[in-house]
Amino acid sequence: MMNDDISPAEGVIRDLLSRQAPQWADLPIRRLVSSGTDNAIFRLGETLALRLPRRASAARLIEKELDCLPRFADLPLEVPKLLFRGRFDSDPERDFGIFEWMEGEVASPGTIANPEDAALSLASFLRALHRVDIDGAPKAGEINHHRGVTLDVLTSITLPAIDRLADEIDADAARRLWRQACAIRHHGPPVWLHGDIKADNLIARNGNLVGVIDWGLCAVGDPAADYAAAWSWVDPSARDAFRMACCVSEADWLRAEGWALYGAVIALSYYRGGLNEALCEQSRLTLSRLNMR
Repeated sequence: MMNDDISPAEGVIRDLLSRQAPQWADLPIRRLVSSGTDNAIFRLGETLALRLPRRASAARLIEKELDCLPRFADLPLEVPKLLFRGRFDSDPERDFGIFEWMEGEVASPGTIANPEDAALSLASFLRALHRVDIDGAPKAGEINHHRGVTLDVLTSITLPAIDRLADEIDADAARRLWRQACAIRHHGPPVWLHGDIKADNLIARNGNLVGVIDWGLCAVGDPAADYAAAWSWVDPSARDAFRMACCVSEADWLRAEGWALYGAVIALSYYRGGLNEALCEQSRLTLSRLNMR
């Protein structure tokens, strides 16, 4: 959560580099601002980035991410290239990673030249991701904030979140969608999921979607959790093209709506009031696209 940030100061990062990665210890260090709630990101010089958990409960997420990233090296969009893995020897101890800096901008509407091309690029990426071998992969659950589990497992937190937002969303419509989505189970095989496809985790360059970052919520589970990007990121004008390119069934599409609803109401109900306005605006946009506002 935002109120238990344990990110170190830049001086601590420099000391860490001096002891574990001295080849980069003299580079300029600058912390980056992000709406993300799990990791702190430090720019090292012009070509590197250091990521480490900003709260104790996120430590397992980055450990898993660093373990799994090599599996995704051949996907059609760029993924972070890990150059060094170290251990932050504080209380609590946490792994950290140093990556090549991925050039580009957050893939917001203003940085995407052609929404349909971007949607089709994301669809191609997801099709390839869902074909990656899942042998030995972590299963969706606590290890990835439950992205990709059976939806009704999340009812006990989703319905109260909807109730808390009744002052700004159509709570009755949200409850109906949730019940409908929960009634349809995923009967296909589990597949790899990114788990958090949103603008902050997508990189654009020269108007094109080129990269996918922040794999802390990856695991194997229900692909509908990633198809939720149809409402959380894909431009409405390209939604049908995205669905056709992903070959999404009626059942998967309805569950994807449920996943989009879940992500938006959980984030908005917790962070509104100034805790993370950027994330709240993303959530409100998703809810508008779901016709809940």
